[in-house]
Amino acid sequence: MQQRMTFEYSILRGQESNPYEIEPLQINVYTSEYCSFCSDALLISYSAADRISCVGTPVEVVEIPIDDRPSLIEELNIMALPMIQIGHLRIIGLPEPEDVERLIHEVILMGL
Repeated sequence: MQQRMTFEYSILRGQESNPYEIEPLQINVYTSEYCSFCSDALLISYSAADRISCVGTPVEVVEIPIDDRPSLIEELNIMALPMIQIGHLRIIGLPEPEDVERLIHEVILMGL
């Protein structure tokens, strides 16, 4: 089951939806119930998304459990958990919050 959390700080009361609104940047956090660091990686991702969202870029964190999805493991070539994927870039293992923020900035600035 995927859990989604979206941070939207720029919406004002009574404001209609903007047709030019930017799609949220998606942070995929691949987890397993047997992974001891996955919950920490998820919290770090939420924290980084919260800080980045404060400057106007909408960010969405999606937890993707892989326990019963061997085809996904093979398709994405997941060798270790936790794995955080933003665009085409990945962090494998437990990152520092600054690492996730740096990856978000790279994806935004480089269009990856």
